[in-house]
Amino acid sequence: MNENNILSLGNFCNVMKKNSSNNIAIQSEVFYALFDVNNINATTINNYCIGIRGIGIEYKKEFEEKYNNNKLIDSVLSLVNLLDNKINQGDKLEIINNSSRLQNVINDLQEIVKKDDNIIDKNKFNKDTKYETITSLLHYIILENKQPVYINEDKININNKELNEYLKVKLLFGENYIESLLSLANKENVYACAEIGSLYYDGIINGYQEFEKAFKYYLMAAKKDHPKACWMIANMILNKRVKYDFDTMWSYLNKAISLNSAASYNTMGLCWLRKINPEQKEDKEKAIKYFKKSADFGYVYAFNNLGLIYEKDNPDLSLEYFKMSAELNNSWALNKVGEYYRKNGELDKAKLYYKKAISSPIKERNAYAYFNLANYYYKDNEKKYTEYMNMFNKLKKED
Repeated sequence: MNENNILSLGNFCNVMKKNSSNNIAIQSEVFYALFDVNNINATTINNYCIGIRGIGIEYKKEFEEKYNNNKLIDSVLSLVNLLDNKINQGDKLEIINNSSRLQNVINDLQEIVKKDDNIIDKNKFNKDTKYETITSLLHYIILENKQPVYINEDKININNKELNEYLKVKLLFGENYIESLLSLANKENVYACAEIGSLYYDGIINGYQEFEKAFKYYLMAAKKDHPKACWMIANMILNKRVKYDFDTMWSYLNKAISLNSAASYNTMGLCWLRKINPEQKEDKEKAIKYFKKSADFGYVYAFNNLGLIYEKDNPDLSLEYFKMSAELNNSWALNKVGEYYRKNGELDKAKLYYKKAISSPIKERNAYAYFNLANYYYKDNEKKYTEYMNMFNKLKKED
């Protein structure tokens, strides 16, 4: 998760702890200092620091504004106070630039920079003062770096011969790419079969969805242990895209789980929630277990399902799950969080989430984000109101 060679928030906290005067765990205090908050529970902060969660949209925006306006001095001074375990008084910039402990933090971070292969320009953090250097490092950690995401044990078996054949078509073929891929799929290349299944499912090949053909190729790939293909077999049966029996669906869903498919854990959770299982009964605890397993992969729909499960009885926990999905740019969750803030009178935050929701890929955009922007923020702007309402109506018609 947080490997030692990645310049991440978790490793920044580790370096702060190492160089503090009393060497205690201070990741919550570091988080509070950076983002001017003090009401986030330790588990949530730990999830940010170990990479299960990306740093939240609100926090990024606040940090970016302070960075762009050169107003991070109080945050950096708080970090120095944490390192010294005391309140330093006097000229803020002088205290920061004279801090030996902060220099040690910078030195340790520069060592991580040398090992981080994601950073192309290793010299971009070499600034004239400690203040400028630490803020440039923090800018990368918070705004530029994609934190490590927790992934369970890899159970995918790679067929190198078939993968090389598939990649050759992907990389070298031009106008007859799909024909070449079809030819390879008809030779039962597992990767070509899975992709052709997706192309038929999405209607890319002939301009309309062809579920029976998609199922045929997915089944060929599933028989050779392709995780997504196994899940798609179950998913297509569940959603009545093809007519097959429950046993086939259940068998391939469990096979997808045995191959660690993130989507299949989420689907299994839905099956236990909706009584689509051999016992034909609802088991919310089992559903939650599978949703959480899927969420470990960062699967946005699992976060959404957990949020919906807890929405009535534990709204605070529900919001946390919706925010996790929103931080992964899921348009539905972004709109959902926007609605929460709007109803609680935090209109600027709500608008931020609505705007983010309509920046998702068109196929994934939530129509109601346009509706909310039009009705609550652009009622007096005829051009914007019309633009957003037209997009709302267009997306609803395509549902």
